[in-house]
Amino acid sequence: MRIKLSIVLTLVAFISVANCKKKEEPVQEPEKVVSTGTEMDADTKAGKEIFDVQCASCHGEKGAGDGVASAALNPKPRNYTAPASEWKNGKTIEGITKTLNEGIKGGAMVAYKHLGDDNIKKVAKYVLYLGK
Repeated sequence: MRIKLSIVLTLVAFISVANCKKKEEPVQEPEKVVSTGTEMDADTKAGKEIFDVQCASCHGEKGAGDGVASAALNPKPRNYTAPASEWKNGKTIEGITKTLNEGIKGGAMVAYKHLGDDNIKKVAKYVLYLGK
């Protein structure tokens, strides 16, 4: 009986010591960032800043053509989510750049050439971003 008790006590002690050792936490993989396609690069963010000052009053904060000044305009400002077929110069960086440089004849959209080529490209990127 003593041998059995001794074996049991030895096993209990062994299990207790084994369980007292610091358990290592499982290594967790770093969380993967999945791109949703909605992130803005630095140029697009800069374009947003210019847009907010120069364009949002007519086109609205989200580019829906519903800015506060749009109520007085005919035709209404472009809704950037409209299909590409409705865009006068196309729903591309090149088409948007052309519109910003030249304006739209017969409409309320004036030219913004004074912003400079670099800033116009940034605004064009942001307008395209809003249209997604």
